[in-house]
Order: sequence, then structure tokens, then C-alpha cells
Amino acid sequence: MTVCNSCRYCEGLCAVFPAMELRRSFADGDLNYLANLCHGCGACYHDCQFSPPHDFMVNVPATLATVRADSYAAYAWPPALRPLFERNGVAVALAAVLGVAGFLIGFALWNDPAALFATQRGPGAFYALMPHNAMALLFGAVFAYALLAMGMGMPRPGGRSRGSSSTAPSGTRRRCATSMAGGSAATTRMTRPRTAGGPPIT
Repeated sequence: MTVCNSCRYCEGLCAVFPAMELRRSFADGDLNYLANLCHGCGACYHDCQFSPPHDFMVNVPATLATVRADSYAAYAWPPALRPLFERNGVAVALAAVLGVAGFLIGFALWNDPAALFATQRGPGAFYALMPHNAMALLFGAVFAYALLAMGMGMPRPGGRSRGSSSTAPSGTRRRCATSMAGGSAATTRMTRPRTAGGPPIT
């Protein structure tokens, strides 16, 4: 973010850049905050004079997307499920297939297997496969778990989540600085603002 803080050409595009300008250094918590302000529109990438193929290789949307995914994994609860963020496509697909199959087969066996394929008409037909009370209990439990997981993932004072024993996410600041500045040399060269209408002062 040092390059962006020196340039400030994009300060009117979204909420990320005004928030960035209030800081001169960026801890992991600051980067998480900025990353979650970004909604990935890509406007800053196309406006940026330091985006690829420039040597600095600044790509704010891609970098903040990486930081944002790291923050989601770091604050996820329970902690045992955090590795699923690295392969969430497979995990979501498997969970959806197994969940729907188990749901249909389970209720068909519990009630009447013929109800799965029969035409249902008349009062109460909607609940022929899954009774109302079972529906309310099942989805109420899912809703309660979602609230619990969000509550456990909220950061406590000090930057840690309630379900975590470590700060989140390690190495985020280093990856962000390397990705957005193209290495330490680029960061060093862009420590002062550019002159009006001219090139950056190096």
C-alpha cells in the first residue's frame, strides 16, 4: 500500500483509499480492514499507472482479494474447518451433493418412500415428505449454528477471534507488500509523493 499511499490517484474511487490515507504503516489488522472494504470492482486496477506491465506490478483488487480470503480463513469457526478455504470449491460441491442426497433419502425412509415419487395434492401436501416441525427444527438448528459461528469468529480486543489462539493471518503484511510493490526496491523508490503533473520523485 506504500505505492498507493504515495500516488493517491484512486482516492475517489471507493472507501478503501480514504481509509488507507489515514495510515502510514499497515499492520495485519489494517490490511484486513482495507481488504474487506474492497468489493473487487477493478476500477483502481485500470486507473493505476503502476499496474502490469509496469515494473511495480501493482494489482490492488487481486492483492486485497488474497488478504480477504486469508482473513475469512483466520476468523472461521470451528478452527478445524479453516483448511477448507483452500479448496472450498470441492468442499462446497461435496457438501451440497451429500447434503441434498442425505436429506431426500433420509426423509423418504423416515416417512414413506413412495412419497418421494408420488403426486401430492390436497391439504398438507407440501409437508408429505418433510413434516413442518421437522423442517422448523432442522433449519432452526442451522440458523443457530450460523449465528454461533459468526459470533465465535468476531475479533476480540487485541485482534484475535474468540475461537482462535493466534493472530490472523500470519504473513499477510509481507505478501501484500511484495505483491503490491513488486518487491522491496519498488517500495523504497516510492516513499515520497510525485510532483504535480510529473513523474514520481525517486
